[in-house]
This record gives sequence, C-alpha cells and structure tokens, in this order.
Amino acid sequence: MQIQNAPIEMNTDKWKEEWKRALSSYLETKPIATEGKLFVTGLGGSGLVGELLKHATTRDVVYSKVPSKEKFEWIVAISYSGNTWETLEVVEKMRTQGTRLLAITSGGKLAQIADETIKLPENMMARDAFPYIISAGLASIGCKNELIHAIDEIDSFQVVEAEDLAEKIKGKVPVIYASEWMVVAAKRFKQQLNENAKMFAFFSKMPDAFHNDTEPFFWENKEFIAIIMGKGYPEKTTALPIPNALMVKVDRGEKIRDIVNAICLLDYVSIRLTEIRKVSRNSSRRYGK
Repeated sequence: MQIQNAPIEMNTDKWKEEWKRALSSYLETKPIATEGKLFVTGLGGSGLVGELLKHATTRDVVYSKVPSKEKFEWIVAISYSGNTWETLEVVEKMRTQGTRLLAITSGGKLAQIADETIKLPENMMARDAFPYIISAGLASIGCKNELIHAIDEIDSFQVVEAEDLAEKIKGKVPVIYASEWMVVAAKRFKQQLNENAKMFAFFSKMPDAFHNDTEPFFWENKEFIAIIMGKGYPEKTTALPIPNALMVKVDRGEKIRDIVNAICLLDYVSIRLTEIRKVSRNSSRRYGK
C-alpha cells in the first residue's frame, strides 16, 4: 500500500485533511483478526492504540506489555519500526502457543515473522504515524464503523480552543488527569508534549490520583497546571475540585469519537507549543540526533 507522506502544517484545514486522510488509509483493508480473544501489545504511541482497542471497542481484547499464559486466537503486535525489542520479546515468548501473529508495522523483524502484516507508511517520525496506526488497528479487527465515525469527528476540531489551551500551558508543567477510556488521549498528550515541545508533563488516572496526587495544587503553586480531560471530574469522589484546573471536555457519547476528537485537538496544541518554544520537532537527543 503506497501512502504519500506530507509534513504537518499548522494550517487548520490542512491539519484536518491530513488527519482524515490518515484515518481513512485502511478503510478498504480486509479485516483479519475478527474472531476470538485478542492479545495486543506495543510500546509508546503504538501501545496507546492497543489501549484504545481494549477500552473503546466491543472486541474481547487483552492489552499488555508482558507475555500472557492465556490462549488467544491472535496476537496483534504494533511497532512502527518493527524492531522494538520489548514487543518482539513478548511476541517470541507467546508464539510458542501456536497463536497467529498480526503485525501492524512499517517493516523490520516484526514484518518478517508475522502471519499477516498491515504495512504502515515508511519514513515518518513514529509519533506522526499515530492516526495511521489507529486506522490500521480498528480496520484489522473489524471495527470499520467506529473508524468512519472517528473520521467524521475531525470536522468538529476547533482551532480557537487549541490556541487558547496552548497559551495557558506555555511556561507551565502540565499534570494531566483522565478516567476510563480517555486515559488513551491523556497519555498521548503527555507523550506529545514530551516529544514535540520538549516539555515536562505528567499523567495520572482519576479517581485514584485524587487520594494524594492533587494535594500540592491546594498550596502555593505557580509552576504546575492541572488539566482535566473527558467528561470532567468523576461523579463521586472524596476530593475537592483542583483550583484553577483547565478542563478539556469531550463527551460525544461514543468512546472512539471522544478519543480521536481529543487527540486531534491536543496534538495540535503540542505542535503549537513546539512553535512557541522554538523547538525543532525532528530533534531527539535520546536517539543521538
């Protein structure tokens, strides 16, 4: 499958079109892992797609970064490079059980050992391949209707909201809180702030975090800023609302639409902060570049 790669630009219409194009890339792909219990594995952004499949679809999905002793019909292994050693190690330990392997990757060793492969576009930064991986993941397990709804959701993106959020976050250390399936979008936002804008950012899950994590926000605090994602605070919690917290409310009533809506918005915020901070998105000292 040949997919033309285009650079991310901050023009809002182009941003929407690139997201819609990426999410549409695998609509015509024949579903592969359509039966039985699925084991999904992957790290980083690839792992987040695994969490999306677990939390936001009706399929029986176990997502884990470590091998399982259970019996599965399919292992769905996600790695953009195809050479993520932690993912390969999980796959190699579990394939002794005779489980079939579906790889979602651009190549590498993972593609060489898989029973079935859905090929991702090559020569991208892995973080930019994320919407393609969402498309491939949903299509591969037979969730095309959910994918179509997610594509439709991109049109609701509001650049004013994104610009406002970027202005409020700049100069701060964001602490991102979310619950249930919205943890996927919250973790993605943290990753994008780390990798794109080179900002420290932290994530914690509600309601667990409200037992101690939020305590510092009720004292003198100028460096950190709380961001509450999803529907807002849990209906029942023993904790008080966090002072001066920013709210990113997404509640379309459909899990995958909510996740994609939030990720499209917050990816834009991370790119905007990259511009504000005058950071090169292509730089990564971690990888010696």
